[in-house]
Amino acid sequence: MRVKKLAALAACVLLACGGRPGGGAATPPGVVGATGAPIAMVLPALDGGSLDLASLRGQIVVLHVFTTWSLAAQAEVDALRAADQRPDVTVVGVALDPEGHLLVAPWRNASEVRYLIGLADDAVRAGKSPLGPLPSVPTTIVLDRAGRIHGRADRQLTPAELDAMIAAAARAARAA
Repeated sequence: MRVKKLAALAACVLLACGGRPGGGAATPPGVVGATGAPIAMVLPALDGGSLDLASLRGQIVVLHVFTTWSLAAQAEVDALRAADQRPDVTVVGVALDPEGHLLVAPWRNASEVRYLIGLADDAVRAGKSPLGPLPSVPTTIVLDRAGRIHGRADRQLTPAELDAMIAAAARAARAA
């Protein structure tokens, strides 16, 4: 199924649920300011090799934790593509699908996703990685240029909310 059809279906589902997964009211994404130590994590890369988050320091990193079957995560793909085009931002999808490359590679091709994709390991799926518990899919975590968590949303984001989280991380970096 093409990306636009999936996005349209996801929008219909969201409207039927009151605009948000679960039907709840929108809550602002968590912009917490830079907290903790830089995230140290290496994941298998979808394209082969490994994806070391430390190698992305100096950029604002948007970690988009998703599954290929999540309509809410699929609805965010266009906004993530746009964010990845910014010179100061790197988007990294973190696929939770236990089938890994077998399922995620065809999804990526069909979705025409060009940003980096890492394959979650058992620790990430169990909530025992530096990303912590992942109570919902999608979850978006924004890392500042030092690799520290700056913001987090455990739900689907609108493009404006994603932009606001990125802008907050960029402002904090300029102020530092």
